[in-house]
Amino acid sequence: GDLLRPSVEVVSSSSSDGVRTVVLTRPFRGATPDHYTFDPQEVRINFINAVGSQPELSYHRAKGPSSLLLLPVEDGTKVAGACLCEGAPAPFGQAVGSLVYKPTGQPEDTGSGTVSFGNKCPPRPRGDLLAQQNPTCDLRTYSGGQIACHHMFSLLDADQEIPWANQPLEYYLKFRFWVQEYNASYHLPVKRTTWGIASPVEYDVPKCGRNGALGCSEDPSGTPIHTITGTFTGAGRLVAAHFHCHAPTCLSIAMYRCPKGTEICNASTGELLCRQEPVYGGTGRVPEPRFDEPGYILQPPCLWGSPDFGLEPPPDVSGYVLGSVKTANATYGHHGEMAWQQMYYYDSTEEGEPDFLV
Repeated sequence: GDLLRPSVEVVSSSSSDGVRTVVLTRPFRGATPDHYTFDPQEVRINFINAVGSQPELSYHRAKGPSSLLLLPVEDGTKVAGACLCEGAPAPFGQAVGSLVYKPTGQPEDTGSGTVSFGNKCPPRPRGDLLAQQNPTCDLRTYSGGQIACHHMFSLLDADQEIPWANQPLEYYLKFRFWVQEYNASYHLPVKRTTWGIASPVEYDVPKCGRNGALGCSEDPSGTPIHTITGTFTGAGRLVAAHFHCHAPTCLSIAMYRCPKGTEICNASTGELLCRQEPVYGGTGRVPEPRFDEPGYILQPPCLWGSPDFGLEPPPDVSGYVLGSVKTANATYGHHGEMAWQQMYYYDSTEEGEPDFLV
């Protein structure tokens, strides 16, 4: 956007007990058409809260939308005060608000900030979580997960001592990249899209037992399993599917292709396109022994392409109903789990078909 000239005058700025109060003033009408002009008929003013990371202007450490209500105050004349009345609670899944970090007072606790709650769980058949009353769908029941995990946030009870203050946790990631020089006569540009069947990013895996929680079952060995499903409409021809989920709960994600108009797409109504299960290193299940390393987890993707490389041809999913089924180990409860489909595809109407499909 364009940088606007200042239009606000600071009347006063004071600090008391760690709280700074700043009084500002500016004209009712914006200085230019690009400046905001107040509407006397509008009682709600939307704005964005933001906290910097350092004294100089830089990326915001925390930010979130909020609003300010301007209500009339009774002044003893003809102006009547506003009545603040409690309304009906919002239906499950529609509560709005923010998570506010409350420091514990320990010297090691340097966390601060507010994080807005943006989880939205769609109704069936797009996803199961709303019908399952999953806690991650609503601010009032949210008890932990990715939204609450931010820099220097201590996710402990207020009376718990923050351990290892001088011992930051370290973890390692290992990446391998295979690169091929681009050949315009051979390669097709691909597009990336993501399909989530959670909120849409995260969800809670409940501890399944005898509580009758929706989505819970047992496998033949008696291990508690939690299952969620979801449907969406595909596009283009698939060339790669990377299903994202978390250890140690994730057991599998499967995707099915169903005829157009299918309401529930699963193994009973469609054909299996891709199924992925995590492979744990050091178990002998990795074909290359030098890559079979204990402590690492492999999530083999589904790939489509030329039969010269032993691949099946890219399936056309344009307009088809795609259904995903995600299973998780529910022996223990788990916050922040994911059921995220990261897909690569090409549009044959724009790029044409590769030679092996013509």
